[in-house]
Amino acid sequence: MKRYIKNEKGSGVILTIFNFAVVGIMLILVLNIAMAFTKKEQASIAAEHASLAATSAIYDEVNDVVDSHVKIIEVEDGINILEPLIDKVEARKASLSSSDLSSNEIHIKAVNDVLMDEIPDDPVLEMKLKNAVEDAFDHIPNTISNVIDLNHGKKTDYDWEFRDYQINVEAKTEFEAAHHNGINFGSDQDISQVGIGPEVPFLESLGY
Repeated sequence: MKRYIKNEKGSGVILTIFNFAVVGIMLILVLNIAMAFTKKEQASIAAEHASLAATSAIYDEVNDVVDSHVKIIEVEDGINILEPLIDKVEARKASLSSSDLSSNEIHIKAVNDVLMDEIPDDPVLEMKLKNAVEDAFDHIPNTISNVIDLNHGKKTDYDWEFRDYQINVEAKTEFEAAHHNGINFGSDQDISQVGIGPEVPFLESLGY
């Protein structure tokens, strides 16, 4: 009888050790899944922020043109009329002031509205804007790389393209699966997410 009780105790110890092992494995798996979701969220945030920053780079260049461009309208008797583009943008912003848009959204919409009206009849403005956009496109890769790095993505591993008047950025983060006592709980891999910036409507008027 005593021998039987001792055997039961030994079985209980083994069962307890087994249960601890199972719980430990489950915890590692849960941690692995949580880390994968964290890396996915990091990639998503990096991609979204990068696409927004790239779009802002376009408007930074374009705003310089908007602030400085003056359209010269020739009239009779050698008199010219000067029309600063910024005045038209400010007038458009004033008309949008009662909307539910933020001040930044109002500015962007006003710029787009005015440029789409002005570009067809102002070849000088069109040329300035094309140059400004090309300069922005030259700077966009560096902008994207820096933003992805700040958001814990892989700085040198990303793709971007301009499609449907939007900047699309694919950012990646490096996921390292958990390893314990020679057991691999998944495989190391890059997790990628795509961020899509807001539309830049006036670019259609420039032929992009």
